[in-house]
Amino acid sequence: MTTANAKISMSVHDLTVSYGGKKVLGPASMEIAERQVTAFIGPSGCGKSTFLRSLNRMNELILGCEVGGKVILQGSDIYAPGVDPVEVRRRVGMVFQKCNPFPKSIFANVASGLRIGGMRDRSEVAGRVERALGQAALWEEVKDRLTDTAWGLSGGQQQ
Repeated sequence: MTTANAKISMSVHDLTVSYGGKKVLGPASMEIAERQVTAFIGPSGCGKSTFLRSLNRMNELILGCEVGGKVILQGSDIYAPGVDPVEVRRRVGMVFQKCNPFPKSIFANVASGLRIGGMRDRSEVAGRVERALGQAALWEEVKDRLTDTAWGLSGGQQQ
């Protein structure tokens, strides 16, 4: 489907990415339609992950990475001065091909999003963690191992 009839949620204008001064991507421009599936397909090393990390400001976590151009999310430039990258990441999530649990407990991995979002009430966090694991059909399997590292889960359980 083309974006001709769909509302544009994000647009990228002349995006470039450099590592240590070496340009590895761009300039790239595109529009991403709201409520549509957008796929990035290409060979290993062509810049798919670098491009995707630019859409939620994760590249700036990489030492020596520089991003140029503009990424407009619902009318606002996510790279404008004063824009909180954590807030951008709340609005632009990523699902990785390979699971990447934090080096923390099962409970802490599930609760991390709630805590980043400002939830501090322990009983509410615990209840939501239990509900989430239940909805993922994992509660019965992990309820007695919540303090164990998430790295001990199988690949399917990590997902």
